Amino acid sequence: MPVDEKTRDAVDIGQLDIPPELPITRIEVEDYTDSDGDPSLRLLVVLGESVEIDQNTGKLISDLKSRIRKSLREHGITVFPYIFLAKQSELDSRDDDEE
Repeated sequence: MPVDEKTRDAVDIGQLDIPPELPITRIEVEDYTDSDGDPSLRLLVVLGESVEIDQNTGKLISDLKSRIRKSLREHGITVFPYIFLAKQSELDSRDDDEE
């Protein structure tokens, strides 16, 4: 199932009810095949650099994931979304390590 406009709309940060205490830079979505060979989605949520992971943000992140899944369902997307979170600096650091 190729990622289509409906899927992109479902994870549009301008449309999602994102807690203001959890700044998000962007959400990337791509097709993914899980370990059973089933079609699914892989979402990367890029958090703002100011986000510190603790008990409070853990609850916010859990809520965010629930809201993303709900939005996908409301847009008719039924495949399972694997949701990953990272800060841009973590992604940049990983890219540097691969070079």
